Amino acid sequence: MLSQLPTPAKMSQEAARKLPRYALHALLAVFILCGFWARDLWTLRDAASFGIAFTMAEGGARDWLLPNVAGAAVHAAGPLTGWISAIFIKLFGSLAGDVQSFRAASLFWFALSTAGIWYATLWLARRPEVQPVAFAFGGEASPSSYSRVIADCAVLLFVATFGIVTRQHEAIPETAFLALTSITFLSLVASLRRPYLGAFCSGLATGFAVLAYTLFAGIWLLAGAIVANAALRSFPGNRDRRILLLIAASILPFALWFAAAWSVAPQATEDWFFAWALSQSENFGLVSLSTLAWIGKNFVWYLCPIWPLALWGLYSWRWQLDRTALFLPLILTGTNIFAAIFSSSQSADAVLLGCIPSMASFAAFGLATLRRNRKDILDWFSVSVFSLGVLTLWTYWLAWLTNFAPKMARSIAMLAPGARPAFDTGFVAALCVTVIWFVFVSWRMTHRPVVAWRGPWLAAAGMTAAATVIFGLYHHAIDINRSYEPIAAEAAALLKEDGMREGDCVSGTKLPPGVRAVFSYYGHIPFAPDGNLSACRYRIERSHAGLLPAGMLGTPIARPHTDEVFYVLSIDAARRASPLEEAAQSADNVLDAIK
Repeated sequence: MLSQLPTPAKMSQEAARKLPRYALHALLAVFILCGFWARDLWTLRDAASFGIAFTMAEGGARDWLLPNVAGAAVHAAGPLTGWISAIFIKLFGSLAGDVQSFRAASLFWFALSTAGIWYATLWLARRPEVQPVAFAFGGEASPSSYSRVIADCAVLLFVATFGIVTRQHEAIPETAFLALTSITFLSLVASLRRPYLGAFCSGLATGFAVLAYTLFAGIWLLAGAIVANAALRSFPGNRDRRILLLIAASILPFALWFAAAWSVAPQATEDWFFAWALSQSENFGLVSLSTLAWIGKNFVWYLCPIWPLALWGLYSWRWQLDRTALFLPLILTGTNIFAAIFSSSQSADAVLLGCIPSMASFAAFGLATLRRNRKDILDWFSVSVFSLGVLTLWTYWLAWLTNFAPKMARSIAMLAPGARPAFDTGFVAALCVTVIWFVFVSWRMTHRPVVAWRGPWLAAAGMTAAATVIFGLYHHAIDINRSYEPIAAEAAALLKEDGMREGDCVSGTKLPPGVRAVFSYYGHIPFAPDGNLSACRYRIERSHAGLLPAGMLGTPIARPHTDEVFYVLSIDAARRASPLEEAAQSADNVLDAIK
């Protein structure tokens, strides 16, 4: 009599042949390290995180506990992401520079994400109820080989997911939340063997999610962990004790943070946390129509290629889910998708991040149930899409270099005026990775490999090749298009020309944290802290092209190919101009009355 119920997974020992460790580690290293060709901060969310971390690294205990950018409090997220980045800046800032040291923190979060997914999937795949069906004459994959190849596929599918590419190269709260979601998933899987330790660790991970990202994200991650403990029968130990331990551990990080801040600056802590609570409350509520529209239009590519495999896995394992621990990643995925409905002000793509680790793991189990001809679909999708993408990137670069295709070259020149192709280390890396990618393509087109990891490997290698070519060939052009360093330097020059003295301050109350960070770092502009603006002689405003404000110094400052404009204003000149403006307005009113 069979001691094990049949499962839809079928895998031979040959298909479970080990993916070389050096190959997996090399691919992961190239994927995450290619972002280091970026010299400047390319997004305002990246700049805001850098501003918080740099303020911590240069400041005192209050700056570490109450996040701010050059004195302006930031309540959108907790301090954990800034802590990790500030540590990297303190350790490596003098060697690699502050920006590159800050960017190195993304290595930490990427390592947590991939390690959490790999070990969680490995431990799930080792459970007896999810082993592949035994063949009549033997030859099925052993539990160790099967679990290892499923874990490898989960990590490769995670790397190949379109939605994480930009996030993983930025040390921002969303990236930290993605990593802590993976650790929560890992801790819950560990609860299947050590229930109380796993419950405690998963609670800590959800608590740290509040410190790293938002209260909304932490609460819904905690809700998923509670539902998993309550609904899954595979967990040993007393259910009520596990849940109580889980909740208590989730409160601990926040309580320690608040207590430490209160001991350092009681009044400032009270004001900061009151504003933080108001900011966090805005995340709770029904999702906006614009967010729903974005998700409806973009989830197909954002969660590609894991969502088709996850859906197929749901169909294949439908009769075994209530008897296996595979219900666990489904609970976490479903909870995060359900949470998106009640997210009122989270960014549209951020609401999908929480479901990626568990969905990638479940997709790997879905892959194990596919027939060979259906597995080939992922192979050919990866070969065609990424080959076309890499060739297109090289075609544009050659047009940019030779001007052979004027329209293509002109499109790059419009986005990055003055940029020229460079034969540097980025070019060499892009060329090498391109050659290696087409070697993989040639291998796949001339062979019929049976290894289960071939499709995920091609998808992850294609994504890595595309990312490396973009960063390697176009990093200088993207620096010109996205960097705020020239803007900050021009604003600083205007202030210096106007006779700004030592001890003067600049008001930037209306500037976003990211803009304030780059102006403070690159331009060394002394912004006034919150509540200390009355003595400032200057102000910087951010707007869109339009009417010129009174008291403006020089001309408006703008970045290439955008309507974003910055005005450097002299408050004294603006006050002198205001009576004249009032007289002109009165004259216009009189003329209108006569008419």
